[in-house]
Amino acid sequence: MSRYLVPFSVLEQTIQAGQCADSPEVLYHYLNLTEEYAERLNITDAAELHQRVFNVLLDTVCDTNIAPHWRQTCLDKVYLPLSHLKRLIVTYQDARNYFKMEHNLRVLSHYFISSFEP
Repeated sequence: MSRYLVPFSVLEQTIQAGQCADSPEVLYHYLNLTEEYAERLNITDAAELHQRVFNVLLDTVCDTNIAPHWRQTCLDKVYLPLSHLKRLIVTYQDARNYFKMEHNLRVLSHYFISSFEP
């Protein structure tokens, strides 16, 4: 895949709209770019970035107007930003936020995974 300079928010919009449902490379590029950006940020900003990516992927999984295979691909990768967040837990509040996100993922993925099946 050619590496074009695409603004981060454009990648997010493309992923959330399912516009690249037949090109998972776009999602992989987005996740790799996230890691590159996060390495240059302080802990607080990196955590916010990973939380943002988590929310983009979870919102995509929960959007029933998007192709099921794209939603499943996003569900398969939503654990990456969550695992990065886990490593950035510093305070009690950070831990609470992390466990809330983890809980939301379990609940929502359980609910929406049934919509993947024909």
